[in-house]
Amino acid sequence: MAEKKVDASKVNIFWKIPMFEFLEAEELDRLYSLCSTERFAKGDYIFLECDQPRNLFVVVKGEVKLLKQTEDGRETIVEMAYPGEIFGEEAIFDGQPYPLTAQALDEVELLSITRTEFFSFLRDNPDLALEIITELGARLREAQNTIRALAMERVEWRIARVLLMLSRKAGTVEVDGVSIDLPLTRQDIADMAATTVETTIRVLSNFKKMGLVDTEKGKIILRDKKHLEEMVSEGCRQP
Repeated sequence: MAEKKVDASKVNIFWKIPMFEFLEAEELDRLYSLCSTERFAKGDYIFLECDQPRNLFVVVKGEVKLLKQTEDGRETIVEMAYPGEIFGEEAIFDGQPYPLTAQALDEVELLSITRTEFFSFLRDNPDLALEIITELGARLREAQNTIRALAMERVEWRIARVLLMLSRKAGTVEVDGVSIDLPLTRQDIADMAATTVETTIRVLSNFKKMGLVDTEKGKIILRDKKHLEEMVSEGCRQP
């Protein structure tokens, strides 16, 4: 069987993922050799909630929406995955069905590895298992903070939290602020903040009047990121 040709640009994606950054180049090459490349068009479903788990995924190009179906049948965005991030790991580790639906927000290229192959790699790299535990612990803490925010925070704080999250993951620092250039609708932002699109439009309009954000050609620009961070911090301090 011919050896899989190493694509350095794709192997380097693993360096962006904290749990893999300590691995040697040879180990990353081996991990890449265990992966398959998958491509999806905008709107394609990568997997559905309650599907049996098949693979762990790494985003190489594009953005992926992770959705939860509500009781009334709507799909709400729970999380976003960007280049250099993984998703689908919860189901891979516990063997239970996927808890969320994954959908391509635009044209997406992924690296995927089967549960069997990934566990085989873990057995040869036990230190990686400790890194994964640390990463999952951080994600659990973030999920707990999100649950608290959705339950207790004012809607302005929730939307500010979403904007800051998007800026961390996909923002570009410019002279006049941080630009978020993503194919997200106001409905998408509303879903992530657990509010209505009407409320989201109103809050973003108020933020714009306050000089905190601006919008142009499908982009959201954070003009005063520090103020937004202070809003979120105030929300965290509330009893």
